[in-house]
Amino acid sequence: MNVKPLVLAVLIATTLTACGEKDDKKSPSQVLAKVNDSEITVHQLNFVLAQVPNAQPEQKQQVLEQLVDQELLVQKATELKLDREPNVVQAIENAKRQILAQSAAERVIGKPGEPNKTAVDEFYAKNPALFAERKNYEFTTFVIDKTAYNDSLNAALNNATSPMAVKAVLDAAAIKFNTNEATRTAEQLPMPMLVKFAQMNVGDIIAMSEGDKTVLLQLKATQAAPVSAAEAEPMIKRYLANNEAQTQAAQKMKGLRDAAKIQYLQKFASAPAQQLPKQESTAADDSVKAGLKGLK
Repeated sequence: MNVKPLVLAVLIATTLTACGEKDDKKSPSQVLAKVNDSEITVHQLNFVLAQVPNAQPEQKQQVLEQLVDQELLVQKATELKLDREPNVVQAIENAKRQILAQSAAERVIGKPGEPNKTAVDEFYAKNPALFAERKNYEFTTFVIDKTAYNDSLNAALNNATSPMAVKAVLDAAAIKFNTNEATRTAEQLPMPMLVKFAQMNVGDIIAMSEGDKTVLLQLKATQAAPVSAAEAEPMIKRYLANNEAQTQAAQKMKGLRDAAKIQYLQKFASAPAQQLPKQESTAADDSVKAGLKGLK
């Protein structure tokens, strides 16, 4: 198991912020390595290892070696006075602000409580297409320009119950298309559309927008793949906990905004995207797009 470079990148930013500051003298038992005049301590190692539960000795040594390399680069950056360059100073300040904001968010918002069994059972019962009546789906997909999809084409496709028939309709209308085969589980499909997918018969077509394209999904086959309440419970708990966390975060941030004096000296739009009217439709569109990834 390798330690992700991102962890060390954050550490580099933190270390650079402290350049020029004198550390308190450390006891020999805290020092793991010396790099020129600088020391690498057990606290630095443990900070990184917090991302690697139950690290083995080889992994600890790997992290220590990476910390040595990091320290060498930090010393070179100081020698080259990179910590004084405007873009580096800005990057360090931005990293510091992100760390402080995240820490404040964790303190102010806190962690939501675990969903109770009633909420879990209710979610399971309200979403049979995800659980009790879950299916795996096989589609033939046709990707066309959005401008080519209209009421006339939609009517012509009503009688196209096979891929060959769809191709014939598109060819007759001189519409260029790309076709492919795709297999998706219920949870890989956009949740707002899942009931429609569950009601499809073989040969039925659902058309969905993706950017400047329209994707036609013709159902080729389905296989029953139900999930029991016991199997679904951990997934539902995570889903409900995430939703609750987002709701709490929005409420807390609204409280902070309401209590603060905020003045915009320049605005780029009348309102941010998440506050535009028809918010639910926008969220559904995003979910549709997320579900379409990989279908082309």
